[in-house]
Amino acid sequence: MKIIKSIVALVCICTFQSLEAQEDVRASELEIIDSTANDYKPFDFNVQLKNMHLWKGLRVTDAPMTAADINYTSRDGRFKAGLWGGAGFNGYYSEFDYYVSYTVNGFSVSVWDINNSSDFPEAKIFDYDRSTTSHFIDVTVGYEFDQLPLKLSWSTLVQGRDTYVNGAGQLRNAFSNYVEASYTVLVKKDWSLSLYAGGAFSFESEAHFYGDKPNLTNLGVIYAKEINVFNSYIIPASATAMWNPEQEYGAIQVALTLF
Repeated sequence: MKIIKSIVALVCICTFQSLEAQEDVRASELEIIDSTANDYKPFDFNVQLKNMHLWKGLRVTDAPMTAADINYTSRDGRFKAGLWGGAGFNGYYSEFDYYVSYTVNGFSVSVWDINNSSDFPEAKIFDYDRSTTSHFIDVTVGYEFDQLPLKLSWSTLVQGRDTYVNGAGQLRNAFSNYVEASYTVLVKKDWSLSLYAGGAFSFESEAHFYGDKPNLTNLGVIYAKEINVFNSYIIPASATAMWNPEQEYGAIQVALTLF
C-alpha cells in the first residue's frame, strides 16, 4: 500500500509540474503574439528630401523637392498599397501616384499609376484618355536572389501617355519596356555600395517613353549610409550617380529619409 501511495503521489506531482510547464509555454506564446501584435503597424507614412528627382534614367525634375508616401502594409509584409506624392521647391514639378505591390519568396509584382502633371497643367486627375491624360501605368515584375545580392526587374507601361503615331496616323500605346539589374557590391555596418544598369525599348515602335531608340538608358552607382544625428536619431541617406547614354546626360541625386 505504501508503494502504491508513493506511486500515486509521484504521478500527481509530475502531472502538476507538467500542467505548470504547459501554462508557462502558453503564457510565453501569448506574450510573443501580443508583442508581435503591438509591433505591427498597418499604416505608416514617410517623407524624403531630395536635391532633384531621378526615375529610371530620367531627370524628372532638376529642382530640390520633397516626397511623401502614405501606405498600408499587410501583417505578413507581403502586400503593400499606398499614395506617393512629390512637389518641387520651384513650384513647377508636381506628382501624385497610386500603387500596390506584392512580394513572396524573392518574387515581386507592382502596379503604379503615375500622375506627373507638370507638363499637363490642364489635365483632369481622372482623365485616362491617351491623347490628353497626364497618367501612365507602370507594371513591374522582379526577382531578388537569396544567396546573391542581385535584383532583376522588368517594367512595362501598359496605359496612358506612353504613345506613338503609327503609319496610318493613329495614336497608339507604345508599351515601353524598362529592364534593370542591380548588384550590391559592398555592405558594411552603416553603409552599402550598389551598381545598376538599365535599358529601354518598345516592341511597337523605334521610339519609346525613355528615348528615341532601344538603348541603355540608366547606368549608375548608389552609395547609401545612415547619418547619426546627436547619437539619438538615424537618418537614412543615399547618393545616386547616374549616366544616361541614350539622353546623353548625367546627374547626382542626394536623398534623405527624414522619417
